[in-house]
Amino acid sequence: MPHANSRTRGSILAAGLGRRLEPLTARYIPKPLLPLGGKISMAETWVRMLVDAGVADITMNLCVGRDAISEHFQDGRQFDASISFVEEETPSGTLGGVCKQAFGRQTRLVEGETAPAIEPFTGSTLIVPSGDIVTNLDAPLIAELLELHRQVGAAFTMALVPVPRERIKDYGTAVLDAPRTRSSPLSRDGRIVRFHEKDPNSPSNLNNASVYFIETRLLRELAERRTAAKLGVAEPFYDFGKHVFPALLGQLPYARLASDNLLWGVQYDGEWFDVGQKRDYLRVNEFVLDGRIAIDLPYAPRPWGFLGTDVELDLDRVQITPPVVIGHGCRIAAGASLGPYAVIGDGWTIGPEARIARSVLWERYPLVGDNGERLTHDYPGELDPHEVAAGTSIEAAIVAGGRIDQDLRDCTVTLDEQGRLLILPLDHIPDGPRL
Repeated sequence: MPHANSRTRGSILAAGLGRRLEPLTARYIPKPLLPLGGKISMAETWVRMLVDAGVADITMNLCVGRDAISEHFQDGRQFDASISFVEEETPSGTLGGVCKQAFGRQTRLVEGETAPAIEPFTGSTLIVPSGDIVTNLDAPLIAELLELHRQVGAAFTMALVPVPRERIKDYGTAVLDAPRTRSSPLSRDGRIVRFHEKDPNSPSNLNNASVYFIETRLLRELAERRTAAKLGVAEPFYDFGKHVFPALLGQLPYARLASDNLLWGVQYDGEWFDVGQKRDYLRVNEFVLDGRIAIDLPYAPRPWGFLGTDVELDLDRVQITPPVVIGHGCRIAAGASLGPYAVIGDGWTIGPEARIARSVLWERYPLVGDNGERLTHDYPGELDPHEVAAGTSIEAAIVAGGRIDQDLRDCTVTLDEQGRLLILPLDHIPDGPRL
């Protein structure tokens, strides 16, 4: 295990509902566990980066799919970390999620919450990434950000990434005062003097990258004002973008904070994805296959991509257009055509003359039934053969399982409890609130 930094805890926000990624997140796994390159979950990339940066004390707040996440990470020993979990019946907002991870059983509770079981953090600084962010902000850059945060004496530092001007309406953007230029992928830094939450008229295109460095002394003050994360609260205070940042800048009249809480911003010029929608998920997998997002996949590298073990494949009789991932235990028939950007997860059988491009086929995950419980019968065997029939074409699709015997394009494929295919447009978003 790397030398533990007792002053620092990694606190991953992993309690979002993932509504825009349904039915994947409703039928199989929660958003933080969505696999990249066929295998490595999004939240796992953060665990690995934190450990590589010397931060082995890690917590996560969980809500939807919490059993799946806690079973995946367990106590963290397989990652050379110590991982603890805060379980929430309903999400308490970004502020609530961080406060519970910081203060544990001593957390100030609101409206019927139960105290987390974890011990309070006794150090000074939390590193707080969102579990649905994928980035090349690696361990050396995390360490550099932490050093910069402490060097300037910030109470709260956020990483910022430039976004196209036409996208600023979709993000929270920050304005820096007289930023300093730096010779690093962390190219500029400075005091944040204004923050605009999803404002199309913001003068800045520096997006809140949802990677934070927060001092516990500030969190104690914020925790005293925290409210429930729901509509109808007279003076709500539970979200960083909507409430905390305006309060730190003196722009939230009902929440006046101490004046010495420095809000700092650092521009990062590397790759960054907020995987909120299914097209984002397909695109970030393309970046992984291109090597533009660095992930250590558990497959053997090949000139055309990555290859798992126990694979039946005749490279002289299968057309591969790089890059492609073929996972463990796959059977690829002669005449099949894979790629570009085909991720074939573990356990798939691909029939002759089948064609798969710009798509992600998942390994088997336990199915979640209509009542929200994971099914315990032998689902993979009889009901989910994980098979693409001969001559079938799949393009721009996310396929969780089944027997695919019809052409698919721009869609998401899941199964119901009887093993029937459920095919929805890739851009389908269910009705209801988004968290």
